[in-house]
Amino acid sequence: MKKKIKEITSVFSQDNPKIKKQIDKVKEKGHQRMTILVIPHGYDSSFHFQISHFTILFFLGLTLGLLSLAIYGIVGSNNTQTQINQLSKIYGTYFDTYITHANQLEEMKEEYSKLNENMLELFTLIDGNDDELLKIPAEDWIESSAIESLQKEEKEDKQLDVGRKYLSEIYELRQLKHRMDNYQRLAEANFQFLYQRSDILSRSPLFNPMYSYNLTSPFGMRKSPTTGYWEYHDGLDMANAVGTPIYASAPGRVVRVTYSNVGYGHHIIIQHDFGFSTLYGHCSRIYVRSGQEVKAGEQIAEVGATGNVTGPHLHYEIFISEEGKTDPEQYMQAGVY
Repeated sequence: MKKKIKEITSVFSQDNPKIKKQIDKVKEKGHQRMTILVIPHGYDSSFHFQISHFTILFFLGLTLGLLSLAIYGIVGSNNTQTQINQLSKIYGTYFDTYITHANQLEEMKEEYSKLNENMLELFTLIDGNDDELLKIPAEDWIESSAIESLQKEEKEDKQLDVGRKYLSEIYELRQLKHRMDNYQRLAEANFQFLYQRSDILSRSPLFNPMYSYNLTSPFGMRKSPTTGYWEYHDGLDMANAVGTPIYASAPGRVVRVTYSNVGYGHHIIIQHDFGFSTLYGHCSRIYVRSGQEVKAGEQIAEVGATGNVTGPHLHYEIFISEEGKTDPEQYMQAGVY
């Protein structure tokens, strides 16, 4: 095998007389010169120059090479422009939507930041347990956790080229989602507090028993309008015309519907949650019976002048099981209806 290779090499070697003769012949023709005569138009003089065949071939090859590169560039540019036009048709349709959503994301981040501050302030106002706040991780941890989860998804995304990443808005949205997830405990703590307080308020006697009235006698010490002596008045006297509707100030159960000649006349006692009870006296007509469940704002009677009175009015009382009778006006001014 080595012998054959050596023979082939010797045949094509420049030391071979035939090969050497052909090379010398080509060199001789290549170095031959051509004289080019240039006669400018309108001039008597002319000039000429000589150029070898090798030089002509060099410039001819250079010209063909440049022309080929130009044609390749034009074709490639046309293909690129075609692809750009196609992508423009695809993504141009969604570009406005992308800009809108990007702006909405910025607004969402700003609104959530304000909401988060409000939740923290509310948690402080309600004397929330600091242990709840300790469950909320730091912002740096939330950000790194969001980025880590996205990077993991990028590696598993087969439609994403190696080294490519998602849009920056996706990272921001994921960080916002992580913040919302981790601050959910704070929101739940605030919601639980507000829900309990709302439930208490909705079952407390805060609804006014009459829409309009003239307060003729407040809660506390007063001079009796019938005897003229000082006495302790344990309710409010709310004057209005006979027949004016009277409403239950809270949901509850009617525990007494009775009549007293020397006291409240026709009157009702309703028992509510949290130890509250309310009394409605001097009624002319009563629409409920003992043992009946009533709702807040439900009409239970009409204003009258029964019992020990000097004119038509509602005598309204609130008493608490452990504290006794209290000033109803404090509850009526709570502003909860």
